[in-house]
Amino acid sequence: MSKRSNSVDLFTNKVMNYMTDDFILVEKNELVKTTIEKLRKEKKSTVIIQENEKMIGIITEKDILKRVAFSADEKTKVDQVMTHPVKFVYEDDLLFHAVGKMRKLNLNHLPVLDMSLKIQGMIDMNTALQAELGDVVNQIDNMTYDEQDVSGLIKIKQQQVVLANNMLVRNAYPGDISYLLSFLNNVIYRRAIRLAEKRVGKKNIIEKIPEYSVIVMGSGGRMESFLHPDQDNGIIYETNNEDPKKVDLYFNELAKDFTKTLDDCGIPFCKGDLMASNPLWRKSVSEWKNQIIQFLDNHTPQDMRNIDMLYDFRSIYGKKELAENLKIYLNEKLHEKKLLKFLYFSEEQSDAAIGFFGQFILEKNDKENLGLLNLKHTGTLPLVESIRLYSIKHKVTKISTFERLNELNKLKVLTVDEVDFFKNTHRFMSNILLKNQVERTKQGLTIKNFIDPKTLLEREKKVLKIYLKQIRKLKQRVRVDIGEEYF
Repeated sequence: MSKRSNSVDLFTNKVMNYMTDDFILVEKNELVKTTIEKLRKEKKSTVIIQENEKMIGIITEKDILKRVAFSADEKTKVDQVMTHPVKFVYEDDLLFHAVGKMRKLNLNHLPVLDMSLKIQGMIDMNTALQAELGDVVNQIDNMTYDEQDVSGLIKIKQQQVVLANNMLVRNAYPGDISYLLSFLNNVIYRRAIRLAEKRVGKKNIIEKIPEYSVIVMGSGGRMESFLHPDQDNGIIYETNNEDPKKVDLYFNELAKDFTKTLDDCGIPFCKGDLMASNPLWRKSVSEWKNQIIQFLDNHTPQDMRNIDMLYDFRSIYGKKELAENLKIYLNEKLHEKKLLKFLYFSEEQSDAAIGFFGQFILEKNDKENLGLLNLKHTGTLPLVESIRLYSIKHKVTKISTFERLNELNKLKVLTVDEVDFFKNTHRFMSNILLKNQVERTKQGLTIKNFIDPKTLLEREKKVLKIYLKQIRKLKQRVRVDIGEEYF
């Protein structure tokens, strides 16, 4: 196993692991004089100005020295001299994003917020960090653009291929690369949603917009995306005193706007219409709960596929508690309804592409991909699905496949050796997929999940066959443990 470099850590560590408490909070009507006294007393360097627990402005030491000291008098309030609007990063953003933003904006500090826009800490530019980065600084600069500019978002998406290639060359973990690709997609999502909020807000559809959460599902929810995934998203919103029809109209307009922006940026519309622009995936909290009950009561194959997709969701924008609470509700109802076997049946057709005699099972129907191996749908996917089913059965609430594997080991569902084996299986196939996708991009070809086994080294073929055989055995084990029982 190769040692991870500083540059790989930069692209995989979260801002929350580096933030400090080097700030004080004051209300907007606080006097500048008392604020500076408090700043000195507590030995902090930044003032965050808030109103109704939301950040509305910032004053740094540089501001005090260059501007505030010469313009404020005894009666001056902080909101008269603060800088606003405030540039910030989210607590689950990756470190490189914060570094890049500070470099682009020539800032030494950035506030760190949660998805409810409440201040959590500060991140500051460490000169020693930049000295360690070397050529990675250019990669950061190439992925930090004006968040108000859609063309900048397009460049971030395009830069993913370059970054994936560089990390593959550095022998980075495939899981780290997938996590980074997923994170960058989330960055694009958040910018697209904020742009949509501004545009749709001008239509004055409703007076007071309810709290809401935008969720991503599938591989994006697990933070396991490869290059060029399509959109799998939804919206959960609270109800208020506004007309429910107007509220849904607002969120429909919002969804149509940001999904169009995502498509323009290279995150294409979902062919199955699994997007917030479809009312099936855009609902109030109570409507979502009713929809989940309907899925489970009907438990048709399509209903189970919908539950399957929904299960791997996470909030990437807005009030994350809405998503977390709905996740708890979904888990409770899944166990209450005892329908796990129907979830298995909805996935039964998904299996590893290995035959009885140890031969690869290649595509026979899709003319464009005849003779090729679909390494996602007949490789990583049946593995991920099997781990998910065991996680649902044993009430594991983690979202990523590796976290689920760890929890299943703690619960003695899988042994240490099995967990290690399936992690290596996932890494191996992900590495092949990512290399293939990067290479196709270099050749100007469409990115896809099919590979030609003939291009693999003999050793790679042998290892891949071993892994696929074990995935098939795992699927058979799942059938015995889940598919044939009335859970």
